[in-house]
Amino acid sequence: MNTNMSLFFGSYQNTSTNVNVVYNDGNEDTYVFNVTQQVYGSSPHMITDYIQKYVIPIICVLGLIGNTIASLVFLQKPLRKRSCSIFLTVRGFSDNGFLFTLLIIWISRTFELRLGEIRNSCQIIIFLTYVCGCISVWLVVFLTAENYIRICRPFIVNRVCTTNVARFAVGILFVVSVCIYSFPFWAMNPDTCIPYAQYYKTVQIFIYADTLLTLVVPLICITLVMTAIVCSLLKSYNRRSRLRAPTAKRVKNPMAKVTKMLFAVTVTFICLNLPSHINRLRIMISSIFAAEEQQGHYSSLEEAIQQITLLVYYISLTTNLIVYYIFGSRFRKVLKDMTFLPSLNCSNEKNVNKDMYKMNRMITKLRKFENKTESVEITAV
Repeated sequence: MNTNMSLFFGSYQNTSTNVNVVYNDGNEDTYVFNVTQQVYGSSPHMITDYIQKYVIPIICVLGLIGNTIASLVFLQKPLRKRSCSIFLTVRGFSDNGFLFTLLIIWISRTFELRLGEIRNSCQIIIFLTYVCGCISVWLVVFLTAENYIRICRPFIVNRVCTTNVARFAVGILFVVSVCIYSFPFWAMNPDTCIPYAQYYKTVQIFIYADTLLTLVVPLICITLVMTAIVCSLLKSYNRRSRLRAPTAKRVKNPMAKVTKMLFAVTVTFICLNLPSHINRLRIMISSIFAAEEQQGHYSSLEEAIQQITLLVYYISLTTNLIVYYIFGSRFRKVLKDMTFLPSLNCSNEKNVNKDMYKMNRMITKLRKFENKTESVEITAV
């Protein structure tokens, strides 16, 4: 999980395995702790400045709106009975938690609110970004595994892919994430956000462990499962091609719609996360083999490259609604029912009321006309 946050204490970066905390002690910045500390010898690159000032708030706002809408759609009756809907709903909330912390940091930095001086604020920010990042990554792993079961093991779908199993998996994931990433509250000073001396190495271990938990292990799992899915799909396609008659009609499988959307979610996640992961590994490896005096020092161009890869990652948090809408036919239908049908119903009701009003007026006029004719006949008599 990757993010680049620069604010609070002079320069605070949490890349969920790329943490660089620098405490601003007046005029000088004092190195505190990091894994891939990044100190730039020149002024920030133009791309970096533009991304941090203008692009990040737009991405955060769009992502918060899109993920909220997507989560509300998955909570509707037609979708909430599916296990994958639970995973996708929680993923939307998790991504929103990450984007919210990113937006808070941007607001504090842009308007010089100095929120980092509030006691425990830095600890909470670090904790939330780590927890939300870890949950989002592993939910994609769960979705990929469910997709594998639906495609390669269809006979156990009704037993494994249930809402109870999904809720249990999400609960375990949440508890484990909170326990692992609670270290900012007991290993760091709440006022300065600096690790206590006795916990310095412990914090470093946690940061390296996060690289395994949110990058290496999930990437290996997703790659293996996706390979198995692709191989199974190719075998199934070849088998059906041999058995299907030339004039036979293709039967639409409703399960294919679910697997198609889950497949799209996984592929999108990999494509948009891979650049930041590669860059993060490059930084960590270079910091290990670099000379001691050069460790953590990067040019403004390298900083710009990092910002671009992080931007691609941030975009992955905002495109969930688009992916669901394009590849999820049921999601698309429910979303349209939520947004468009109420207005259509209102307009239909207005039209019906107008027609009823016109009919009542015509009936009233006819009755008046009949009364007049009756009175005329009586007078004539």
